[in-house]
Amino acid sequence: MKATLRKRLIDNGTRYSLRLDIYPPAPHPETGKLTRFVNLGMSLHVNPKTKEARLENKETMTLVNAILAKTQLQLHAGRYDFLITNKPADFIEFFKKHTEERNITSKTKSKWKNSLKKLQAFLKLKPDQPLYFSEIDKQLLENFRTHLIEHNANNTANTDFSYIRTALNHAYRNDMMKVKLTEQVRGIPQQRTKIIYLTQEELNILAETPCGNPMIKRAALFAALTGMRISDIAHLTWEDVVFEPTGPCVHFRQRKTKAVNYLPISPQAIKIAATKDEPAEKSPAYKDAETQTGIIFPRLMEIHCNSYRKFFKEWIQAAGIQKYITFHTMRHTFATLQLLANTNIKTLSEMLGHAKIDTTMIYAHVVNASRRSAADAIILDMGE
Repeated sequence: MKATLRKRLIDNGTRYSLRLDIYPPAPHPETGKLTRFVNLGMSLHVNPKTKEARLENKETMTLVNAILAKTQLQLHAGRYDFLITNKPADFIEFFKKHTEERNITSKTKSKWKNSLKKLQAFLKLKPDQPLYFSEIDKQLLENFRTHLIEHNANNTANTDFSYIRTALNHAYRNDMMKVKLTEQVRGIPQQRTKIIYLTQEELNILAETPCGNPMIKRAALFAALTGMRISDIAHLTWEDVVFEPTGPCVHFRQRKTKAVNYLPISPQAIKIAATKDEPAEKSPAYKDAETQTGIIFPRLMEIHCNSYRKFFKEWIQAAGIQKYITFHTMRHTFATLQLLANTNIKTLSEMLGHAKIDTTMIYAHVVNASRRSAADAIILDMGE
């Protein structure tokens, strides 16, 4: 018999889960059932880029090699004690570890932790009290689903339940659960929320309105012309811009979905991106964007968030716009105005980088309402 270390990609390809492959399969000392794989409950960074990550990988492999050597000795001796798990696996600890390992923002991690607290409160568990995987069944999940719907807004319940389901799916893929419970308990459908967007007239007013920080204004208008998220705009470099004969494009990896997007953009968007924020007498007029290098909007997230969006809010107020507008509204504006201009919905879906066209369809409902108002605006006097 031989034990071999196997790696499997998890967490969108950012980590490897580790397990032992026993061949031929070994009989379990308690049940007699032949067992081929042994999950080690540990993982490695795929491409460790920091000193901490490399050190973590090194320490993990030191431990894994020790376990592998011990397991091999037991196999040669005809003993299979390593298959016996003395301590049941705890979902609470697994969920916390999985949350920390996910490649998500600190804000999203807080949401994950909050969903776990709701599960603990529902089950009346103390903060240090475990929830073993063996205790989680279809009925528990169904009851928690009902509880979330009854005590939360629909989309909040949808988010909380989806985090728990994602963690359970991850546990199933790592052989910590024998049954895929998420196939037995459906998720909570998300309700369509009202899409707020700027009209073409409002966007033009904003373009003419001064902003306390010109870069915030340029970045927001760039978002309205491209549909890009602020997280992607903040990391966009001139090296990501490709100047093709047919027009400029940006080639970037979306930070939210990790998908690569090749997005054609207008020359006007390039002009706005390349405009200097300094007074004209100190900064020569922009002539050739192809010679630019580095980050296009330096420190955008830092300036926007650390000022509590002060510059953005004051800019919207100065323009006299009464709607509740956020930076993300610029993405909604791009999508809605594109559909009003009769852009094909499949083309728009690709430009927005949506994995499913269903996500893009929410804008179609907004446009249909706008077109209905336009259709009802003409009334003939029929002498009625």
